[in-house]
Amino acid sequence: IHEFQFSPKANIIAYWAPEHKNQPAHVDLISIPSRKKLRQKNLFNVTKCSMVWQEQGEYLGVKVTRHTKSKKTLYNNLELFRVNEPGIPVEMLDVKDAVMSFAWEPQGSRFAIIHAESPSSTKVNVTFYDMFKTLEPEKKKGKKGGNKEKQTVAEVNKVETLDGKQCNCIFWSPAGRTIILAGLGDSASGTLEFYDVDSKTLVIKEHYRANQVLWDPSGRTVATTVSQPIGGGHFKFAMDNGYVLWTFQGKQLAQASFEAFYQFQWRPREKLSTKAEIAEISKNIKKYEKKFNAFDEAKKRRLRLEETKGKRKSRAEFRATMARLKEWRARQKQERMDLLGGYNSDDEDNYVTREVTIETVLSSKESVIY
Repeated sequence: IHEFQFSPKANIIAYWAPEHKNQPAHVDLISIPSRKKLRQKNLFNVTKCSMVWQEQGEYLGVKVTRHTKSKKTLYNNLELFRVNEPGIPVEMLDVKDAVMSFAWEPQGSRFAIIHAESPSSTKVNVTFYDMFKTLEPEKKKGKKGGNKEKQTVAEVNKVETLDGKQCNCIFWSPAGRTIILAGLGDSASGTLEFYDVDSKTLVIKEHYRANQVLWDPSGRTVATTVSQPIGGGHFKFAMDNGYVLWTFQGKQLAQASFEAFYQFQWRPREKLSTKAEIAEISKNIKKYEKKFNAFDEAKKRRLRLEETKGKRKSRAEFRATMARLKEWRARQKQERMDLLGGYNSDDEDNYVTREVTIETVLSSKESVIY
């Protein structure tokens, strides 16, 4: 056995073994603790295998590096296991290019690969696939109505390809849908491409010398870091040490620099909602919408009160001053009347009110009518 990996959910272990004498290489899925062999896939002319589980344990992807009989040429293909389906069917996906990276969408059935003609290529392609294919309803001539519903079949489907990218790593958001195409390492440019697979929107940012991309468990925020080895010694990029926080849409939230920076980790939190919980939320979305709108309004009110705290204090002081001056003036009323010979200037009946109307001609136009 050259490599083994446990399923993230089920009591299943996957391993691959190289060719031995007349026996071909093979990938096996074994149930634990019964050791029952659930599935075996034989492979020929194998140089190396790399296994990647989907986070929910629904799929297993195996990148197989094969060689020709002369062993001078290497090529790749992907073996895709549908673990939860009866018999664990396996589909093979041929890839003509060299595959440098493979990653599953955590909460879905999609996956992405980085591939190019050569592993040393500076420009690469990123292709997205889905383990399911949606079929449009067939239109039959001469017949009205018919089945108008779309059908979903278990078949690997190519979604799209992004050409000419400068990335060497891909990082799916824990919430799915959003993926970061990153160029990490000393020789890379530090380019970060935030891509929404559903809406096809792309935002390009950069973190020079970045060597890590770390999503927070909710998928709302992501950190990119420049960190040095914890073992000590001279680190030639120490001037770039630190981290940058981004939203999942590529907006920068914060940045911090450190003379010595070794590690960045997000605080663990509970897992995201299950599919059943997501369906329940979607069903009662209006109820949740009212609840969160009320929460947002209360939060905005607290922020508004905090921001206007100084203004409200000044307004209260001004009103108190005006009330004090009015009281002082009221106490002096008799003294003023004595000085004015009994005339009360505060009594409106002592004033004569006249209305004057003034009309102003703004413009005029003469027209001669025959």
